[in-house]
Amino acid sequence: MTEHSPERLIADLLPQLCSKRLTYFPIRHHSPACAAHVGKWIEEHRPVSVLVEGPHSFTPLIELVLDEDCVCPVAFYTSFIDKRRLLRDPDDNTAEIGKQREPDRFAAFYPFCDYSPELVALRIGQKVGARLRFIDLDYAEQLLAGREAASKSEGMRIESLTDDSHLKHSQYVLALARRLGCRDFNELWDHLFETQWLSLDTLSFMRQLATYCAMARLDYSEEVLRRDGTIAREACMAAAIRDELVRNAEEGRDGPVLVVTGGFHTAALPMLVRDASFLPASASTGMQIEQLPDDEVGHWLVRYSFDQLDSLSGYGAGMPSPAYYDRMWRAANDGAGLFDHVAAEVLVEVGRMTRERNLPTAISTPDAIAAVQMAQRLAELRGHPWPLREDMLDGVRSCFVKGEVSTEGLALLAMVREVLAGDRVGRVPRAAGVPPIVADFQREADRLRLKTDSIERRQLTLDLYRKQSHREISRMFHRLDLLHVPFAHFLSGPDFASGQGLDLMQEHWHVGWTPATESGLISASFFGTTIAEAAACKLRGEIVRLADEGQGRNTLAAVATLVRACRLGLHQFSTELSRLIDEHIAEDPSLPSVVAGLAQLDLLTRSREPLEASHLTTLPALMTAAFHRACRLIDNIATCPDEAADETVNALRTIREIVLELRESEGASTSLGNTPARLFHAALARVIVSPPDKAQAAVVGASLGILFVDGQCDENQLLGVAIGFLNGTQEPRKSCGILRGLLATAREIAWQLTEFLEAVDAQFADWDEDAFLESLPELRLAFSDLTPRETSQVADRVAQLHGEKSLGELVQTDLDESDVRQALEITRQVRESLKADGLDELVAMKGI
Repeated sequence: MTEHSPERLIADLLPQLCSKRLTYFPIRHHSPACAAHVGKWIEEHRPVSVLVEGPHSFTPLIELVLDEDCVCPVAFYTSFIDKRRLLRDPDDNTAEIGKQREPDRFAAFYPFCDYSPELVALRIGQKVGARLRFIDLDYAEQLLAGREAASKSEGMRIESLTDDSHLKHSQYVLALARRLGCRDFNELWDHLFETQWLSLDTLSFMRQLATYCAMARLDYSEEVLRRDGTIAREACMAAAIRDELVRNAEEGRDGPVLVVTGGFHTAALPMLVRDASFLPASASTGMQIEQLPDDEVGHWLVRYSFDQLDSLSGYGAGMPSPAYYDRMWRAANDGAGLFDHVAAEVLVEVGRMTRERNLPTAISTPDAIAAVQMAQRLAELRGHPWPLREDMLDGVRSCFVKGEVSTEGLALLAMVREVLAGDRVGRVPRAAGVPPIVADFQREADRLRLKTDSIERRQLTLDLYRKQSHREISRMFHRLDLLHVPFAHFLSGPDFASGQGLDLMQEHWHVGWTPATESGLISASFFGTTIAEAAACKLRGEIVRLADEGQGRNTLAAVATLVRACRLGLHQFSTELSRLIDEHIAEDPSLPSVVAGLAQLDLLTRSREPLEASHLTTLPALMTAAFHRACRLIDNIATCPDEAADETVNALRTIREIVLELRESEGASTSLGNTPARLFHAALARVIVSPPDKAQAAVVGASLGILFVDGQCDENQLLGVAIGFLNGTQEPRKSCGILRGLLATAREIAWQLTEFLEAVDAQFADWDEDAFLESLPELRLAFSDLTPRETSQVADRVAQLHGEKSLGELVQTDLDESDVRQALEITRQVRESLKADGLDELVAMKGI
């Protein structure tokens, strides 16, 4: 195609668009203007065949999408599991730990709304008695034809079959947008074509659109189109068109054949059909690249939603703002053609929603009127017969947003987008059936006595420790959560992954079926035909990423994946994950990561009932390996960077807790050997002799505190190390870290060890005021973990050092009920404010 000059290309193409036997109608997917003109052409010319771009295996589903019980939006859903890739790629040797190959999985949607040109062509084609067919390669065949592009995927891909990427990325289209003052591809499209419903005859519309798409196609070389599968697809479509012409002639069907395809393909098809030498030898058989078994491919008609259809949501499915264009389509088909009213309806609805939701920038009726007038005047200025989508949005930005669009206008513009996108969910006829995963969900719900026949949401409590059936329900809910299927929302209960709430015996869930549940299941069928298979496939992907990608060697991530597998009831991965955990432990350079993994392994041994982990016989060996690795890594922590000090101190505290638990348990000798405390204390002893001028004071202090509490060092040694740091060459702010570390692991010395208080008090007295003020934040942090009672005890001991009985009332206790309520309300507001600012992690870390 690129060998032709633009003039030659257009001169060859346009005369071939329409003939007595064959008409090529270029479209953009989900364009109301294209749909209107396609419908008009069919009613006027009554073709004997209507051929539509789309996988040819969708043809048997046409009767379903045309059923009177089918309500848009709906979509054809197709999937492909490439089980034979390893046979085609024998050199792809990835069967290593954590890398056992799963077959590559692909899925795609081919969505319809009432104004989709393809659906309008099928509906009106049926009315005039035309034979209806899809003529493109099947989805699996498209992937195999574009193997170079497919091989760049990560083994899993879900996409739309109505993608406009070739047009969107054309340099010609981008340059034309700049020339006409349009901000993007969508605004250019509306400016050129969606304004032509009434003013342009259908043939002129077709010629203009064909020219636009043919010029865009000049930006792509033959090689690029071959690699992405476009050439193979067009060869298949051309062969199908020729076959239809021959078939009609043999059957004596006299009349035109209409071919409805994306305009990018329309630019190439006439030449391919005219000159059979352009077709591969296999094209006459429909370009069937491989005979694929039924367990690798599948096709269904499923419900869809406007939210999924909206190209601005990232689906790349054609036009944006489906509810807006649906309003335009209905206005056109009502007969009145009052397109001006659409903008007014949208803007008034936005204003009403701002008032209902109590937005700070609630829109008044005068504001709405001003926005409508602004949109109308902008349309006149830009030469539009009525306000287009961007005219209306500019009216919103000008009249609704009080301040900066990028700040004050964000919430309002999000609401506008919500109105323009819509929330409609389609309906498919009963005969359409459901994908296997939806049927599996229903079987499992029935078996577990979960209600799915009502949209009413209810709270469900699961007893994980005493009821096997409740554990099965919990697993199903967690599997659905992993697959992002909206059915059960976790409210509270033990979190075995983080170790939070382990004193709780029950899980609480908010449960309820919605249309989005089915949509989520259909999307999840990409991973498998049952919920268990899909969850296992997705977990497999996490394991492969853990082994391959940027997590480095992270013991915590590896152990967390094992805990998650148990929580999901996918215990078949335990052996593989145990090997992976052992590998991560051996190579993990981070003490906090190794210790966190050790803590989770310990948690797993103590949570065998709800996680059904009794068969995990590798846990003791893994705990031993993690403990020994942690003790070796302790040798490097004295010089850790400042930002790692807190998590390192917490890691030391965690190790001590585990050692104490094992000392008290009968299984200590079988879990970590006979001398875990000795190994731990020996490692800490090497830390506390680190030079004060180079060591991380908080880490040394934490090590010193553990040794003192465990009786491994005496008061003189503790005081010597502490005073050495406080008198050292480090700046006072950093040297005070010794106190923070000590109080983190041996807080009782602050009120029980008088010599310690005397030494610290003397050191503070030697500092000048500037040094003390510089150290004050670190000192506040050091004492912040003490309880009010402990703080009072320390204050009393300090007062006694200076001949006083008390420093006064440090903790206010004379509070009435109203004071407590006010304090709780302030805490709640602070928590909500932090979460609203995306600081959830800070809320959790500080226990706010």
